[in-house]
Amino acid sequence: MAKIAIIVGEEFEDAEFQVPYDRLKQAGHDIDLMGAHAASTIHGKHRKSVAQINVSASVADINTYDALLIPGGYSPDHLRTDQDIAMFVKSFMNSHKPVAAIGHGPELLIEANNLEGRTLTSSQSVKTDLINAGAIWVDKAMVLDANLITSRGIDDLDFFCQAIEEILQDVSVFHSNPQHVSSKDADFTPQVEMDTEGFLQNPDEWNEQLAEWLAKQEGLDELNEARWQVIYALRDYYKEHQHVPNFKKLCKDAHQTDAYCMERLFDNNGSKAWRIAGLPNPGEEINAYL
Repeated sequence: MAKIAIIVGEEFEDAEFQVPYDRLKQAGHDIDLMGAHAASTIHGKHRKSVAQINVSASVADINTYDALLIPGGYSPDHLRTDQDIAMFVKSFMNSHKPVAAIGHGPELLIEANNLEGRTLTSSQSVKTDLINAGAIWVDKAMVLDANLITSRGIDDLDFFCQAIEEILQDVSVFHSNPQHVSSKDADFTPQVEMDTEGFLQNPDEWNEQLAEWLAKQEGLDELNEARWQVIYALRDYYKEHQHVPNFKKLCKDAHQTDAYCMERLFDNNGSKAWRIAGLPNPGEEINAYL
């Protein structure tokens, strides 16, 4: 099971905290409630929920956690000027671990100063601030952009929680199977079935550690943020359509800055990106879309 940090401050939106908290607890995940001060009790803005902070952001280590959740309400506005909170959120965003924010939650992501080109949603009242921070704002119940999950508010909680649970499945597999060790380990051997060309037989066995290992086999030393965006866009596209996309269009839509970034990011090799994304062998079909 995953270890999750939930960042909350006074007057958080009750349901945006309580519903994900309850669902993740019921699923068996371990949760720390994080805030500016440990051992403090904070209240939801409707006084329907109470949160007991057990970890201060000033002493928290991102390596302890697999995912970060940020509910909305007035909480993000109260916390956004706290430098320890802002630094923790920024470090988590840079780690490529899952970050989920709902309602006003993305306000804290603005302080992390790395929303340029990221696609997300939020409460309407935060829209302009996010666009000014360089984000691409869309009006959808849930948006998944690489490691970032966002939703508009209370009415979207089912979509939001489902997305979190799905992205945590890879984390849960990683922790429950000691064979899935960090790709930085020189002795790492992937415990998955691949064909003779290095494509996964089952895309559901993919995780980020495996992607990093696959990238090294393809001669890429690092999967930076732009590459992760394309990788997750490929996986989302395949999940919906079950075939290869137009790589240049998908790359532009995912990365937002360069219609030909496949050349820059993956040596102009869509097959390489497809393989790193853990998708099954497309055969000759892939040549029509490069």
